[in-house]
Amino acid sequence: MTLIQSVFLGAVQGLTEFLPVSSSGHLALFQHFFSFQTPPIFFDTIAHLGTLLAVVFYLRKEIIYIFKTLKEKQTLKLILLIIIASLPAVIAGLLLKDKMEGIFSSVYLIGISFVITSLILFATKFFKNEKKDIKNISWFDSLFIGVFQAFAILPGISRSGSTISASIFRSLKRDDAFKFSFLMSIPVIFGAFLLQFTEQNFNLFNGGVLTNLTGFLFSAVFGFLSLKIIEKVLIRGKLHYFAPYCFILGVLVLIFM
Repeated sequence: MTLIQSVFLGAVQGLTEFLPVSSSGHLALFQHFFSFQTPPIFFDTIAHLGTLLAVVFYLRKEIIYIFKTLKEKQTLKLILLIIIASLPAVIAGLLLKDKMEGIFSSVYLIGISFVITSLILFATKFFKNEKKDIKNISWFDSLFIGVFQAFAILPGISRSGSTISASIFRSLKRDDAFKFSFLMSIPVIFGAFLLQFTEQNFNLFNGGVLTNLTGFLFSAVFGFLSLKIIEKVLIRGKLHYFAPYCFILGVLVLIFM
């Protein structure tokens, strides 16, 4: 992989990771249609680590509050809810770990997944019953949202779009849907990094020091910017605005695959 490709893929990863348009789907399409050399899986993991840094910094106030109130019942409940919401994705990741290369190479699957994402996003337009805050999330709500996150292991299914939409379907207020969605992304992204890290024999620079660090930096910066964008869009109740883009992209992929 060249340095320019690492800059481009890192920026795409960061920008699309938190926008409801599927970062993994975009990266797979760029590699397929623009003949980008497929980067090592570890590069993708490093890029995800950059977005992890972005979300931790963006939600630093909420995270600090959680650590300061660890002994409080409400905080412990929130931590358990995040764990429960993360379990389906962890299980799906472990079950499909050996099949991920094949999944990412299926352009047909990516196209279908983008169409599914568009339908999920469009459906949020019809859910206006925002009555729950983050303190009132039930165990079923958490598991429901977690199942949506598990499906986002497929390239083309947006993780943020799925979890935020699922939160809205369960009547969460939009600002709390934002917070819960990205708080629950932290253990999943970190877990994926640790898994890949150990499989690479703890070689952080596998695939090239400069390309990995460049991908990390650009994914972190653009990840932070995308968080600002999605928060503003969500608070204004315009999440469904991303649906036409995902639908058109999915259809074009299916036509020209």
